[in-house]
Amino acid sequence: MQDQPIQRNVAAEFDRAEREVLDLLLDPDAPGPWSVHEVGVALRSRVRAEDALSALHRAGLVHRCEEFVFASRPAMRCMQLADMK
Repeated sequence: MQDQPIQRNVAAEFDRAEREVLDLLLDPDAPGPWSVHEVGVALRSRVRAEDALSALHRAGLVHRCEEFVFASRPAMRCMQLADMK
């Protein structure tokens, strides 16, 4: 059985990275803006951070200004609504 490759769910890994970044940017105890480098350090991978930030930016959940990133108002509102549960 050791000859069988380990199955990875790449889509789930991307989703987790995006969630980690959003959690980081929306953390009230660590307000932004954050540098892309800082996000990469927090995720322990600059590449994962860049990929997640790009996807979140395309979705309108993150704003980018030069080397800095911060959560958009829609992302903040979504977090507020989720906290109402």
